[in-house]
Amino acid sequence: MEYIKDISKEIDKIGFEAYSKIIEIVFVGGVVHKYENVPKDIFYDFKSTGSKEDYYVEKLQNSDLDYEIIEEGIEIDIKKSLKDQQRNLITQFVDYNLKTLSELLEEDTINLHPEYQRRYRWNDERQSKLIESFIMNVPVPPIFLNEDDFGKYSVIDGKQRLNNIKRFFTDELELVGLKVFQNLNGKIFSNLPLPYQNYLKTRAVLRAIIILNESDEDIKYKVFQRLNTGGVKLNDQEIRNSAYPGDLNDLTLRLSENPTFHKLLGVDDKNESKIYQEMKDVEYVLRFFTFFENPDYFSGDISWKMSDFVRKNQRMEETKIKEYEKQFLNTINFINRLFGEFAFKRWLENKGYWKKKMTTPLFDAVIFACIDRDVKVSIPNDFNKEDFISEYKKLFSDKDFDFFISFHTSTSSAFITRKAKVYNLIKDTLDR
Repeated sequence: MEYIKDISKEIDKIGFEAYSKIIEIVFVGGVVHKYENVPKDIFYDFKSTGSKEDYYVEKLQNSDLDYEIIEEGIEIDIKKSLKDQQRNLITQFVDYNLKTLSELLEEDTINLHPEYQRRYRWNDERQSKLIESFIMNVPVPPIFLNEDDFGKYSVIDGKQRLNNIKRFFTDELELVGLKVFQNLNGKIFSNLPLPYQNYLKTRAVLRAIIILNESDEDIKYKVFQRLNTGGVKLNDQEIRNSAYPGDLNDLTLRLSENPTFHKLLGVDDKNESKIYQEMKDVEYVLRFFTFFENPDYFSGDISWKMSDFVRKNQRMEETKIKEYEKQFLNTINFINRLFGEFAFKRWLENKGYWKKKMTTPLFDAVIFACIDRDVKVSIPNDFNKEDFISEYKKLFSDKDFDFFISFHTSTSSAFITRKAKVYNLIKDTLDR
């Protein structure tokens, strides 16, 4: 049939290049290894009777197979963990046809929204090209699932691919931008020619590596932290979500969705906002919690300090969670009444308008100035926001303020200076 001929031609063109896109993750001698550019004749056959570890140990000894150790020098001593702490990693491999996967997703047997997953990013063209890859039988990297309960799974790695498959089989995705099967552009699944429908339902498969329920939680998240198999590298906040799940992480995720907070950050459309898509809103909540009790701690490697803070506070007492939530909500509501949408934006005096995007140094200056009890008093009934914003604009003509929101922004002196100037502005206004 014609579509089969098309597929064969394209596979011939691709040859072994497809296998260069495969990334293999395997434990060898207790160390996490990542194998790239795996040729077809070497790639592990899951039908093999031998273990994956033994297979690659033999290949490493008898071939020039390239590999790299993820985070060199960091070992997961599985044998020691099993003996001393009964830690283990138990996996199962399943090849799902796409139709079965879509049904499992529709039934929520596979949960697409675990809290540690990145927010959705792929556009329709990229999703369409994944479907085209399945039609061409191009190898697609496996997904990683966690068994939450018997017969219930959540996605550790592969949310984009699964969301893509679900949208396609429920006719939410219209194929666009296809280069090989251009005749399919503009079609949804239900109006594809029947041979294509049948092929995608029954012949196209995606391998799932399932981390079973018996596996240790810490090892599961360490594996996720090292995967990074997708085309979009995880950023610092996405890594924190995966590596340090717990009460504090849940709180930051929940508060990041606050409508007032999104207004202050300039998040109007979640689908278009980089702040939302890249979880910067979550990171800003964590930034607040990291430094609001100890602002003197602010200097140096801020990202590391935030990671260290969430690691140390994964488990948090309910009373402290409520205290943190109250402090955060009171602060952003106070800021919103004073500054509104201009809180974290820079005034460009020479151009006569506000920068569209918020800036982190201004976030620090405003939010930490407003934490102080001397400032956070009742806003008088005769408060004039327009007059206050006019005074705020004048701050950007202050050379010291301008310098410390532009240069050396993570130094202690810069933080103290810009925070003090915002603090004085607010206090002078409210004390009149």
